[in-house]
Amino acid sequence: EILELCDNRMVLFDNKTTNKRKKAEQVQKLLSLVDSVARKNNGKPFTDELFHELQEEAIKLRDQKKEVESLKGYSKSEISEFKKQIEISYDRQLSRITEMVYLYYILYVLFVVVVQVETKLKETAKRLEKQLGEEQAARLEAEERANEVQKRSSDEIKKLRENLERAERETKELQKKLGKCINL
Repeated sequence: EILELCDNRMVLFDNKTTNKRKKAEQVQKLLSLVDSVARKNNGKPFTDELFHELQEEAIKLRDQKKEVESLKGYSKSEISEFKKQIEISYDRQLSRITEMVYLYYILYVLFVVVVQVETKLKETAKRLEKQLGEEQAARLEAEERANEVQKRSSDEIKKLRENLERAERETKELQKKLGKCINL
């Protein structure tokens, strides 16, 4: 999934190798891949200035190595020492490039995780909003039904009271007419 987003561009590094030629090939593959990406991105491999600095140092190291190989008039030990310093610098450079690529990878993975978490949070929020809306609608409907039942009950009680009052009035009138006591 990550590789697809990067157009399947990748360079594998064997960080444990001691073979100088293999290290050089690995760095060369990385630099050529970066160059191809840079061509596609108007000369920018990434938006990071550190990468430009690292690339310039790698080119400088390559030039120094060529210069050492063409040195004349220096002793073998001086040339050997100079080569050793260049190799140390080269190894340091390779480590920095590897670390930078790894950090970009970690940042990308974190970005993907954050996007996934945000997506899940949005889905959960939508689901909860929908559930809350449904519960509020159900509560309002239940309140309306309860109010309706209460109104009907009140109306029924009112009618019963009116009927009772009318019955009492009629009973009193009837008692007056008959002059007798009628008990209910």
